[in-house]
Amino acid sequence: MTFWIIMMGLFMLILLEKPFEKRSSGLLFLISYLLLIAIYVIQTTFVELVSDEFLMMIAVVVVFPLFVRLVVSSQKTRS
Repeated sequence: MTFWIIMMGLFMLILLEKPFEKRSSGLLFLISYLLLIAIYVIQTTFVELVSDEFLMMIAVVVVFPLFVRLVVSSQKTRS
């Protein structure tokens, strides 16, 4: 499930032309997303760092702003 959340975040990032208008929030999101991918790879390949439920909760928290941006941008294009 965590893998699918991470992949949905990646596709939403590709789908949105400008996911974040401010440079600082975009960099913060990018760092957190790359850290999430790194933790996921380490978790599934080498050693369990955190529990699977906690990792999924982190994935939801990191990907949720992209989902909000996608919904807001689709509302703007529709009207």
